[in-house]
Amino acid sequence: MSEHNAFVSPEYPVLFSVEDDQEVSGGVGLSLALLVDGIPSFLATVPVPAQRLDEVTDSLSAGDVRVAVVGISVDGEEVREADGAGEGPDEAWKASAPGDPLADAGKEDGGGGGLPAAFLSLVCRDGRKIGVARIVARQKSASPEDVARYVLKEIARGVQIPDLASAG
Repeated sequence: MSEHNAFVSPEYPVLFSVEDDQEVSGGVGLSLALLVDGIPSFLATVPVPAQRLDEVTDSLSAGDVRVAVVGISVDGEEVREADGAGEGPDEAWKASAPGDPLADAGKEDGGGGGLPAAFLSLVCRDGRKIGVARIVARQKSASPEDVARYVLKEIARGVQIPDLASAG
């Protein structure tokens, strides 16, 4: 098993809201944002099992959070399958550019490898980790660690996750 570098931010105030009227992928929708330089920066709406919602919101209410980002290579075909076989992404950061580069992942070097990706989590003051997003690069031009560093740097600037995805 290979080791992965995690990059961690300083603490940020966290903002969240619970979508009471709507279930999201088998759970209650929990919208998350960071307060970066006094400006809210949307991260994502994540599903939380209803029976765990109080625990998660208590963790978020306990104080500021850190952002942890890990860079990992992912199989382009698996990403495509997770997105519903290319039938339109259900999250903005999963969107592909025209030409579907996810289908071509690994082909230019004879297979293997994959696409660099950054997995983003919030780490609460009490130690709870909340998975927020997987951001997959559209091309293999950078290492997974480079993508993770880039994502963390952009979050520190206040760039929102959906905007990161459209940057390519």
